[in-house]
Amino acid sequence: MNFTKKSIIVSMASLILLSGCANLEQSGNQNKATGTAGGAALGALAGQLIGKDTKSTLIGAGIGALAGLGWGAYKDKQEQELRERLKYTDVSVSREGDYIKLTLPGGVTFQTNSSTISPSFKEPLNSIASVLTQYPDSKIVVSGFTDNVGSPEYNAQLSQQRALSVSRYLTTRGVASGRLMSTGYGATNFIADNSTPEGRAMNRRVEIKILPPANSQQ
Repeated sequence: MNFTKKSIIVSMASLILLSGCANLEQSGNQNKATGTAGGAALGALAGQLIGKDTKSTLIGAGIGALAGLGWGAYKDKQEQELRERLKYTDVSVSREGDYIKLTLPGGVTFQTNSSTISPSFKEPLNSIASVLTQYPDSKIVVSGFTDNVGSPEYNAQLSQQRALSVSRYLTTRGVASGRLMSTGYGATNFIADNSTPEGRAMNRRVEIKILPPANSQQ
């Protein structure tokens, strides 16, 4: 690559980053769309100047589009894809504040009183991993929970092992281990009444929280 092309790369990269920063200072869907489109246009121009071919143009457009997205739009796209991929599974997808939460029911995710993932639930986990690898900037917290049956020590250990099992499985499907943190909470943070079998089943779960990068902006 000659000096002229290197200069073009540096100049266009600066423009793309400035476009992304300008977009982050605005709010609303219209402004997000404008920032993304502007970033894509600048990236496409860089691709043409650098490579003078369609492939370079498309790559440049993709880089520019990402530069134009803030965490809000990035999160929206990730949530939309997760809902689409998981709509026929037992995994629930919800938005809580600044993060996306996936709830995996323990009764179908694991074998009874075990941290071994049920073979029938590997396909939903494969779908989750596929989306997570497409959006590599987010952080992931995997949390295990149990009902109130059994000793606190046993429940704490089981919930931790189940959270670790999910995290390890995701890494086998391409999710970077550095993005993942696993915690077991045992018989705490109940979401249903433990006095009924249905309530206890709801409390036995693993949650996957998809968080923004530490330096992200809306």
